[in-house]
Amino acid sequence: MSDDPIEPDDVSDTGTRPAALAQRAVDTVLLLVRRGTALAGGALMVVTVICLASFALGLAALSGGIRIVWVILGGFFAIVAIGSIVVAIVRLARLRSRTNEMLLELRELITRDASTSEVIIETIETSDGVQEQSAVVMSRTFDNMQGHIAGRSQQFQALAAAMRAITTFPLLLLLSIAITIMFGGLALVFLLALAIG
Repeated sequence: MSDDPIEPDDVSDTGTRPAALAQRAVDTVLLLVRRGTALAGGALMVVTVICLASFALGLAALSGGIRIVWVILGGFFAIVAIGSIVVAIVRLARLRSRTNEMLLELRELITRDASTSEVIIETIETSDGVQEQSAVVMSRTFDNMQGHIAGRSQQFQALAAAMRAITTFPLLLLLSIAITIMFGGLALVFLLALAIG
């Protein structure tokens, strides 16, 4: 991936420049997919261990009606925490198989719509500027691009799927982390209850 600035004039001719811009945009998406998948994979392991350990501690520490409530609520929140990351990973992983579709749709979009071309250029430039940061920070640079594609999701299905996967990734991760923090706190309470009782 080149680090040279992209000029708006690069999209004016119908030759290789739109193709190069489209390829650069897909390369940026794939870089984010690799980073996001790695981050989410590590988070999935931590979230699974904490949620399941806390759930098991809750089963050991609680009894009677409150135990039934814990099974229902704790089980639900554990599924949400683990499932959020799994959904994020699956959405990102699916993008790898749609690379050619994204490339064709981006080329079409670039040659048809000058304002969207500028947004794509801005997105790539912004992404290049934050590549050393996390996948979560990098994914936020795609919000503006998603806005330009959102109304045309039927026409640009691969791009719409890519923007949905990329822009919802931080929210799914945040949801999972918040629930995991709650489970971590409850695990301490359950350990204390087991130690006292």
